[in-house]
Amino acid sequence: MTILDVSVSRYSLTVDACETIQVMIDNADNLWGRRLRDALTFATVAGSPAYAVSPYVRAGLPDFRPDLPERPDMPDVEDRSVAGVLDKLQAAGYVTTRTMLRETSSQSYLSDGRTVTAVQVLRPFALVGVEYQWSREADSRAIRYGHAYADRWEITDRSYIVPAGWYLVGEIGDYTAELVGVAGMDGDTDGWVFELEGFDASQCAAGCQSCGARWMAYGGSWHFDADDCDADAWDFDDADDIDDTSNTVACPACGIGRVGFDIY
Repeated sequence: MTILDVSVSRYSLTVDACETIQVMIDNADNLWGRRLRDALTFATVAGSPAYAVSPYVRAGLPDFRPDLPERPDMPDVEDRSVAGVLDKLQAAGYVTTRTMLRETSSQSYLSDGRTVTAVQVLRPFALVGVEYQWSREADSRAIRYGHAYADRWEITDRSYIVPAGWYLVGEIGDYTAELVGVAGMDGDTDGWVFELEGFDASQCAAGCQSCGARWMAYGGSWHFDADDCDADAWDFDDADDIDDTSNTVACPACGIGRVGFDIY
């Protein structure tokens, strides 16, 4: 069983949400998830257009002229969020997506919320970063006419090819999502993550090292019921002598032992 490190303090009884996503990545079927992760990072930090292109079609500098009509086969997918990038890739027919899991930190024993998105890449793609610049003459035309196309542009970077296939994209955050990584999968994996040891983080076991009393709590609850012993139930809110170094509390049953926690 995979047991994650538990953080215990007066207002916290959690495991690192990032580590649970890492469990998913570590159990991936293949390494192609790195390609999609790098492409998503590329498109969210570019700060300039990031065009999705077919890796088997030659695309050169003239294809990215700013005065050309938008090309459906070469969409700009740059966005500040991973969800925004995936939406643009989906609109262009490169991927399909569905949300497998969206969970807030209050719904389980997680330090942050987390989201897992299943992505099927329907056809391979790569990203091309392009930077546009305006000369003084172009700036003058913009002032005079209210608009002017950039008259200088260059290809600044290219991503690796993202192969067709299935992927699981893992993010953390209750309000702003942060990409943790991507797991490459050999097929559709509906429900697979929930079977991974160390991913669920919905059960918390507590046990005293001295008297042997044991308790269980579920679904993010701080109410602990006795687990096959005669000890009374108790609430983490009422715990005494919380030690955030050893991540233990005073035993509510014997009063002299220390209670440790396992979340899984």
